Amino acid sequence: MPTFDVIEFFDPTGEIIVSRFPQEGSGDFNLGSQLIVQESQTGVFFRDGKALDGFPPGRHTLSTENLPLLKRLVSGPFGKSPFRAYVYFVSTKTFTNLGWGTPSPVLFRDSDLKMVMLRAHGSFAVRITGERTFLNTLVGTRGIETTFGLHEYLRNLIVSRLTESIGKRLKSILDLPVEYSTIAAMCKKAVEEDFNQYGIQLVDMIVEAITPPQEVQDMINKATGIAVQDTDKYKAIATADAIRAAADNPGGTGQGVGLGVGLGVGFGMMREMAGQFGAPLPHQAAPQQAGPQSQTPAPAASRISADELEEKLTQLKGLMDKGIITESEFAEQKKKLLERL
Repeated sequence: MPTFDVIEFFDPTGEIIVSRFPQEGSGDFNLGSQLIVQESQTGVFFRDGKALDGFPPGRHTLSTENLPLLKRLVSGPFGKSPFRAYVYFVSTKTFTNLGWGTPSPVLFRDSDLKMVMLRAHGSFAVRITGERTFLNTLVGTRGIETTFGLHEYLRNLIVSRLTESIGKRLKSILDLPVEYSTIAAMCKKAVEEDFNQYGIQLVDMIVEAITPPQEVQDMINKATGIAVQDTDKYKAIATADAIRAAADNPGGTGQGVGLGVGLGVGFGMMREMAGQFGAPLPHQAAPQQAGPQSQTPAPAASRISADELEEKLTQLKGLMDKGIITESEFAEQKKKLLERL
């Protein structure tokens, strides 16, 4: 059986995590042979299924000095005695851009939407820091040699931990935007503990997205759109409430007119809602007058909205506070504006 005088391994792909030399069984190595370990590699000798000695990057001449665990197993003069063993070259570089994702939707109990199926995906980076632990726990039992084999196993660990983290932290997917970073940190911490037991360091982990099914997302988007469309109505109601509160303030300049403004806003919103549903538009009743004829309403072109009313009253109030106009002039202008509502 041939002996090996030079032992080395080159990875042309950059994807090989560990390589065995020879690939099957064991080989004859002579004391005095040259072991060449590349940068970002560690060489580990095995004999009879047990790790013996490890070598850092560089050129090493095999001897009983740097193979102390083999010393009692090797007999004969230095440089001539062969011994049977095999070597693992373990890559210690950082493997990046390893993607992970849920192969199928994960069931989540949502406090608002009841049961929701979620999908998630992201990426991670790892590095082998415990070569012997890695070889004994994963390589020896699972035959992992490339990032593909390791990737699949680690991805499943991440998905299982992510599911636990979401269940512990998140109550509703509506809260997801503010809980995103917390969930990612919880998952990373849990996964780090799992990786360390195999001699693997989790260098980085990124949660890129956690999303509900498309039909649930469409429902949320529709609800959000309706809320945006109703913003103007909500603002008009808030304006009416604010003016009414000012009118209820004793001694305030708006005393006695807040109710009229509130009714004006109310009639304006009723007209808008009635127009949307095709109903006849309600008309604000004109005040009683001494004569038989009722007051002629202001032309439609001269009417103003509740927002415009608020803006103009604010401007007039500022002029009165600065002494540019009197309180009576303010009251007169306010009355005219209210008639145009």
